[in-house]
Amino acid sequence: MNDKIMKLIQASPFLAALYTERTFTGAAKKLHVHQTAVSHRIRALEDILGVTICERTTRSIQFTRAGELLCEAAYKSIEDLTATLSTIITSRRTPAIRLSTSPSMAMKWLVPLLADAKSSGLDLTVQAQTLPVDLIRGEADVALRFGPGPYPGLRAIRLSHPYMVALASPAYIARKGIDPKDPWRQELDILMDVRAETEMSGFGWSVMAEHDPRFTQSLDSVTTFDRTDLAMLAAINGLGVTLGRTFLMEDDINNGFLVPLGLPVPLNASDWLLASYEFAATEKFKALAAWVQAQTARTLAMSPVTETPA
Repeated sequence: MNDKIMKLIQASPFLAALYTERTFTGAAKKLHVHQTAVSHRIRALEDILGVTICERTTRSIQFTRAGELLCEAAYKSIEDLTATLSTIITSRRTPAIRLSTSPSMAMKWLVPLLADAKSSGLDLTVQAQTLPVDLIRGEADVALRFGPGPYPGLRAIRLSHPYMVALASPAYIARKGIDPKDPWRQELDILMDVRAETEMSGFGWSVMAEHDPRFTQSLDSVTTFDRTDLAMLAAINGLGVTLGRTFLMEDDINNGFLVPLGLPVPLNASDWLLASYEFAATEKFKALAAWVQAQTARTLAMSPVTETPA
């Protein structure tokens, strides 16, 4: 390793303390060392790097631009290290499993199953997050993720080969006089998850239009949402027609809130249970995986949409 980089790493606690305290005296108190130790370490680093880190006065310091950047970087690296260490320690000490999933998957599938998870001896902490977390860095223990895969570096269990289908409420169907088997003969109110349309998952109205030759709806003027569950809630309340997919639609269909319209379309993407290989070796993961797979089988068994009609 470059000697300058090594010296910078060794001086990081001094730089970070100087960044937060803004005086040599304050930094020394924070580090429980003599003030001269801080001053000498900073001076030595300046000599090695060939830059001035701060201008000294009798009462305060003024960072140079280079000094501000170095001290801020040192502070952030120590903060990140502390947070990561805390995450590792917490995850090892607690029986809870931190499970990350999308808000739609959390609301439509996972949260209603938490009571069953608890009775099965699982302690789940649900993190509903739009963006994928970094499981290798420990931002969560496991993740339920919808996507095409594969996921290099992670233990990945494919849960299903899902379908999507158009959905509308019974009230909307009656008001519009829709034939559920041939719904596209008239103009309908399309409800769109715009985030899904831009992702490479194959879930969206543009894909539906490609797969169903009878689909004639215009996608130029639609009502948009940024989550599938919100679009489905709007459909339940009679605003129009939305798209649902496996895991997100079964309860609403079986409870009579939504009715499938037209042809279901198989999706290229799948739902996956993901974990780092380290966590996948734990008994906690094995228990969770068995439970998730059992719940998956239950959901698929009750699904009214499992194959494309001839």
